Amino acid sequence: MKNTNGPTKSAQECFDRGNTFHNQKDYQSAISEYDEAIHLNPDFSEAYNRRGIVKAEIGQHSEALSDFDATIRLNPDSAEAYSNRGFLKSQMGQHFEGISDCDTAIRLDPNNAAAYNNRGAAKGRLKKLFEALSDFDMTIRLNPNSAEAYKNRGVAKAQLGHHNEAIPDYDTAIHLNPDYANAYYNRGIAKNALGHTNEAKVDFQSALNLAEKTKDESLKAQIMKQLTQVQK
Repeated sequence: MKNTNGPTKSAQECFDRGNTFHNQKDYQSAISEYDEAIHLNPDFSEAYNRRGIVKAEIGQHSEALSDFDATIRLNPDSAEAYSNRGFLKSQMGQHFEGISDCDTAIRLDPNNAAAYNNRGAAKGRLKKLFEALSDFDMTIRLNPNSAEAYKNRGVAKAQLGHHNEAIPDYDTAIHLNPDYANAYYNRGIAKNALGHTNEAKVDFQSALNLAEKTKDESLKAQIMKQLTQVQK
């Protein structure tokens, strides 16, 4: 008798190894494991989803989009996949399409905090700042430990000119994630806008140290530009 559970079990093992490699930030090894999981079980929707997440993180946006499409094709009720695809589409400049995907994710799972956060980020890019704030508020209600949501809400408040209100959100983001370079960077911008130059320099330096540690060249360039302006 054929053992129909064998390939599925092996696929699960590859998937689990892929998750371990992803957590270790060994992205290529993670992708290889997800590739093998999908080879063994072509209907393994979550393997496509996880591979899409990794590819998005390393900038392979078109390939990531294909993986999220495959996830949704195999599992049309995956709120996570719609949320992930919505976030990626917005990153690629397709903000309205991204919002639509997040809307679907929220319809499928009204308690999906990530979908509200991703939708808020897309609305923020469209300068729909009050709508974005509402989404970030909901994210925080559903997930009070989301450092990213606090940072995003701070950015939206700052873009509205409410720098004093933005700083406590950045403070909370940093409290939740002490290695959050982008939160230090944005808090530095807010403090500089309020004339707290010395405090801004400290935040920019903290952000720079963290960005150098993670080799985030794009953020490093933004921080250096701010430091140069502050030091004039």
